[in-house]
Amino acid sequence: MFILKGFPNLPSEKKIIKIFPQNITKELGSFAINFAGNPFIQKFIRNLKDNLLIEPNSKILVGVSGGVDSVALLDALYCTRHYIPFEIAIAHLNHLLRGEESDADEELVKELAEKYALLLFLQRTNVKEFAEKHSLNLAEGARIVRYDFFRRASQSFSAKYIATAHNANDQAETVLFNLFRGTGIAGLRGIAEKNEISKGLYLIRPFLNFTREEIQNYAITRNLTWREDSSNQSLQYVRNRIRLQLIPLLQKDFNPNILENLNRTAKLAREVQRIVSNQIQSLYDRFVIERNSKEIELQLQGLQHFDDFLIGELLQEIVRKNFDELLSFGKIQELKKLFNANPGKVVSLQKNLFAFKNRDKIFFIQREIIKSKQKEIVIKKTGHFVWFDSVIELTEVPTIEFRIDPDPNVEFFDYDKVAENIVVRTWKESDRFVPLGMKKSIKLSDFFVNQKVPVFRKEEYPLFVSNGEIFWVGGLRISERFKVTKRTKRVLKGVIKKLNLNENDSSF
Repeated sequence: MFILKGFPNLPSEKKIIKIFPQNITKELGSFAINFAGNPFIQKFIRNLKDNLLIEPNSKILVGVSGGVDSVALLDALYCTRHYIPFEIAIAHLNHLLRGEESDADEELVKELAEKYALLLFLQRTNVKEFAEKHSLNLAEGARIVRYDFFRRASQSFSAKYIATAHNANDQAETVLFNLFRGTGIAGLRGIAEKNEISKGLYLIRPFLNFTREEIQNYAITRNLTWREDSSNQSLQYVRNRIRLQLIPLLQKDFNPNILENLNRTAKLAREVQRIVSNQIQSLYDRFVIERNSKEIELQLQGLQHFDDFLIGELLQEIVRKNFDELLSFGKIQELKKLFNANPGKVVSLQKNLFAFKNRDKIFFIQREIIKSKQKEIVIKKTGHFVWFDSVIELTEVPTIEFRIDPDPNVEFFDYDKVAENIVVRTWKESDRFVPLGMKKSIKLSDFFVNQKVPVFRKEEYPLFVSNGEIFWVGGLRISERFKVTKRTKRVLKGVIKKLNLNENDSSF
């Protein structure tokens, strides 16, 4: 299952424009096709019914870029929608990457929506700016924006399926690409023909059993109009070199059936994965803890007794399931070495993904957590303020309200011992403080160790400083010198509340 976990917030200007066709009563008309005399459509219908198991009277959102594959997919679905039957709508995301070319793609899709009298969901997002803002490469940024767009558009349309135009050539390219990366069985599986990306919503690829040549011939026969993406011819990208140089070479000098063989390999790899999946899931349930969308914990105690192959597949599954990435063979080996490494060892898995050894555990974390968050602000003794993903509330309360609260995010202090202006900041190596119950100060770093706080999480705890002295390590402990005593006349109450920053908005 593809799960959007741990991704950065999307740009605020993410409005989807709904475009309704002028002629909403248009039927097949001139677009009608002779099913009996068209082997392409016959194969297409069998694929929808037998492989993809499309439910009758369901709704399909069709991703249309303007290229030949997606235009042909739209036409094929339109021509067969009364045969199954189902309802379709179009989704187009303008990435704003190719200037006039991108705008021309958008205009073509608008024309197609009018031609077929279909509802169009359109969104324009500067993907390059989004990727740079969140330290992502362009492909990662585009994928995040695209899936968010598909998710929200499908909700508006009440779609059960999202259809994209990946074909057998794409499958072969993906298998080769993953083979070069050494991603093992998980990579050899290639592209799934159908997978659930959220509860009740499926991503389907009806053209995965069709070659690019078959699709283009269909488009020509149907007199379809499409656009060519000039970036597809650039040898700057590895996938383009595989498509334009390597596969033609393999077909010419080694095996003319290489596309068929690579697609067969992908299917066999999926069968192998299916056979071992129950064992991997059992290991996952036993050793993996999903702390949150950006932090996954792998418990090592007892794991070393299992087969090395299963351990490798478990590591691959952790990253695939939670971060939608595939690890190379080299990265999996680095992770295995981490099992016996000293605490504090970090392995970089992807640009924004790290693995961190902490005692008998390995944490998989996204860059947003591990990177430095040095910050310092000055506030009044009482009031409310935001600290990263939390709201902190400081108020004076009657002494009668003082109590020992089991919640570490609720504490009480001697009001008169706290300065009128408080510094709230992240920790420093030189920090010391006197924990509640102790008489002498200790290094804050030692306190964190005693509290079993991983190195990468130390900066998440706000430090409250009065006249240069730490009186509260937020969420962990107060200082002995600022505690409420029998002599306390006024009480200061501190509360830390986590903000809910999940992206749940589906409005347009």
